Amino acid sequence: MANENVMYLPDDMLHMSVMDGQARILLCRTTAMTRAMADIHQPSDVACAAMSRLMSATSMLGVQMKDKSASVTVTVAGDGPGGKMTCVAHGGNIKVTMANPQVSLPLKKDGHLDVGGLVGHEGRLTVVKDLGLKEPYVGQTNLVSGELAEDFASYFTTSEQQPSLVSLGCLVKDGYCLSSGGILVQAMPGCSDEVIDMLEARSPFFFYISREVADMPLETLAQRWFDGMDLQILDKEPLKYQCDCSREKMEKALIAMGRQQLTELIEEDGQAELTCYFCRAAHKFTKEQLQDLLARATR
Repeated sequence: MANENVMYLPDDMLHMSVMDGQARILLCRTTAMTRAMADIHQPSDVACAAMSRLMSATSMLGVQMKDKSASVTVTVAGDGPGGKMTCVAHGGNIKVTMANPQVSLPLKKDGHLDVGGLVGHEGRLTVVKDLGLKEPYVGQTNLVSGELAEDFASYFTTSEQQPSLVSLGCLVKDGYCLSSGGILVQAMPGCSDEVIDMLEARSPFFFYISREVADMPLETLAQRWFDGMDLQILDKEPLKYQCDCSREKMEKALIAMGRQQLTELIEEDGQAELTCYFCRAAHKFTKEQLQDLLARATR
């Protein structure tokens, strides 16, 4: 039975190292933001698990960005019925969307949610890091299983040349997230074989990551899992489901349509309503407001 106090702890990301920096570790709880996401998107249980896992993994990429104005956008485009998923992180602020979040699938034979079946076993995982430079960094890898943990481990290994162990999990029942979280373990250049063996020996601890973060604080978990490995907790960063959409951004999107399409919209519909994919906020524009945007359009 999960500790009631732990179940309602805020979401955090622990930055850690072991054995004098030979490996780095990120450990997160993402329960609260999964609940916030579920309130917005009303996903099926399996879609909730998929979106939660994607948020945990994307948050690991987001918190590694030194410039907090930088952003990371992860797209998972598989051949499953859930359709494309997109997750964006600005530091510890995360938002996510899925094409078909209400799709449900039967449980797998082992009784677990079939995230791989929902996402698909064929497709691409794409990571775009916008560092504020002229061109963003883009990394891609083929999906391994669609279960997402293996897919992100493959991404780190192939696109970032960083061998990694990734575990992601979400406990959800009847649309309610009981617990969710993830862990990323990366051996740094020069990491000894002995340390790698020690880390691999601890990997079974992470298999049921969602149950583990439901039972105790992250710091307690880390101390237990990496006992005897000179664990150093370097930082603790809050995580939050936060959409940064605004009416101003919607106006820019309408202007970007161009004068011809805006004119057609005014003549045919006389109004417009744009809904944010990430937070479902709706922004309405009257005919007069659209005409004002048309006057501002340059092409």
